[in-house]
Amino acid sequence: MSRRRKFHLYLTIVTLSTGFLVATSFETNKLTRKERMNDQLFQQETQLNDRILAEKEQNRHLENQLLDLQRQVGKVEEAMAERKSEAAETLSQLDAARMLAGVVAVAGPGIVITMQDSQNAANSADIANYIVHEQDVRLVVNELRAAGAEAISINGQRVVSNSEIRCIGPTIIVNGIKSAAPFVVTAIGNPDTLDSALNLPGGVLHSLQDFVQISVAKKERVELPAFVGDAKTKHS
Repeated sequence: MSRRRKFHLYLTIVTLSTGFLVATSFETNKLTRKERMNDQLFQQETQLNDRILAEKEQNRHLENQLLDLQRQVGKVEEAMAERKSEAAETLSQLDAARMLAGVVAVAGPGIVITMQDSQNAANSADIANYIVHEQDVRLVVNELRAAGAEAISINGQRVVSNSEIRCIGPTIIVNGIKSAAPFVVTAIGNPDTLDSALNLPGGVLHSLQDFVQISVAKKERVELPAFVGDAKTKHS
């Protein structure tokens, strides 16, 4: 074999060997890079899973906090509702007490009784029997109270527990204010109940109708003023 052929043979072997080494090195580098990428992906996936687990734990903690806060808010709302109910009941009792005491003006359904001297008074031998006296008005007021009237006035004067009703001649004095007939008694309450109480057989109206003129009107709304005067003064 000539030197030239040997040279070509060696050159071919070297070239093939070099190509093999280069190819092997390339594949090795490729596998190394792939392994590194896989390691990075694994690390990233591991980190992501850790973050997901941490977020889930944080969410669970927040959910527990939210449930606890909701329970606290529920207790506060229950307490507030109870206090509101107690306050409303107290306010209702206060309003009722104010109405009974007559210290505030009030309005509502009720009844109006008008009492006038009899037309026969002038021709009667005893005029006193046919004019309205304070006891006549007091009988009507007492009957209204017994029937559940919530508030009463006489000729615009609010009647309270110690109101004075006195008679001087043909006039009547209520809370120190003098007024003449007709005497208008206004009461707040159930109109039907009050009217029925006044018209009971043998009751107030039946006992007075032969001596004085009395008319009764049921109203959907009447207005009564507040008491004017010293509520502490005890009248006889």
